[in-house]
Amino acid sequence: MSAVGSPLTADRNFIMCSKFHPQQIIKFGLIIFAIFSPFSISGAQIGFGIALLGWLFKILWTKKLSWQSSFWDKPVLIYLAAVAVSIIFSQDFLKSLSSFKDEWLLLLFFLLVNNLNDLKFTRRLLDILIGMSVIVAIYAIFQHFSGQDFYHQRILEEVWGTGKYRVLGNFSIPLTYGFYSMVMGILSFCLGAFEKENNKKIFYYTASLICVTGNLFSYTRSTLFGQLAGFVVFFYLSSVKKRKFEFTLVVVYFVMMFLIDPLIFLKFKEIGHETVPFERVIIWLTSLRIFIDHPITGIGFGNFMRFYEQYVRAPTQIFGHAHNDFLNVAVNAGIIGFSAFVWLWIKAWRGLREIYQKTEDDGFKPLILAGFIAVPAYLVASQFQCYYTDAMDNMILFFVLGMAVSAGLVYQKRSTKQ
Repeated sequence: MSAVGSPLTADRNFIMCSKFHPQQIIKFGLIIFAIFSPFSISGAQIGFGIALLGWLFKILWTKKLSWQSSFWDKPVLIYLAAVAVSIIFSQDFLKSLSSFKDEWLLLLFFLLVNNLNDLKFTRRLLDILIGMSVIVAIYAIFQHFSGQDFYHQRILEEVWGTGKYRVLGNFSIPLTYGFYSMVMGILSFCLGAFEKENNKKIFYYTASLICVTGNLFSYTRSTLFGQLAGFVVFFYLSSVKKRKFEFTLVVVYFVMMFLIDPLIFLKFKEIGHETVPFERVIIWLTSLRIFIDHPITGIGFGNFMRFYEQYVRAPTQIFGHAHNDFLNVAVNAGIIGFSAFVWLWIKAWRGLREIYQKTEDDGFKPLILAGFIAVPAYLVASQFQCYYTDAMDNMILFFVLGMAVSAGLVYQKRSTKQ
């Protein structure tokens, strides 16, 4: 009897091809993302793209879309619909249509929610991500004292003639690195708080302090405020016993940093020149005027620079956004888009809080807590700068949120089976 087409042959073929199973492609893509995201936006997006292809192959392989519903499904759809409406009524349709492609990064959240279902792999992935982030953070600390940016072959911005420099890691601007290191500092601290092995606990806490130092040396006030907001929420949720140790750790760290170099905190006055705070206020007020003149559907994404220059009646070198994520969405997508964007983050806060409160396993809690704390950290930082429009900051935020939700779903399934 021929073995061709028999169940045994099918099983063997499956085993032979299992290393090429779409799930393995997804994992490979996520590993590439974790390796490259601390220092290469294009590398991170390549890894993300590979993982997306793996997800597509998985759908074709199984001939079905096994969709895991989450609290963000409806808010994201409504937000994207509001953005689409703003494109239709845009002041420059083609430019707004081109800007819409940036929203594809939202898929990272849903990729993780629907495919990251292995806790051991998730922890290995995070260890890779944190390890690479620490390497870049150490390089950033070196930049602070040397002023050397080897990748871009330039001297960094000196801070008020102090002989210290504003770091940017391997990114192009300090703002991007400041936000990235803020999120990684929060993630590492949450993992350290729940880790039972002393060596790993030391690793996570050390990684967190190094990443926080990278954020501090970026002299980005918005991310420093966001970092503090994240720690405040963390301490509020911690038990009294843990809170004393962790709070003491953070206080001792900042006191030591001040004693080592008190000039670090000069950023809270200003870098460069005294007019920057007033320029920020002018940007906000001008953006508000644009919104008032186009309140329903906005001017359409991609058109901010042109309108801003028309309103201030002068050329400008600012980035093409309102230096506030919520105001930026209001200007570009009107009250409809603004309302959808606000709802997006209300649902994120409530959804992750509910998942965290229902989770009792210490293997899952730090992952969920990291996502939960990342929300207020982002919300505070986003009041002074547009981080949602920054591709790398957008990806690392969606990665942490997606990881948190996927951990909650896996825990829920395990609890149901038990």
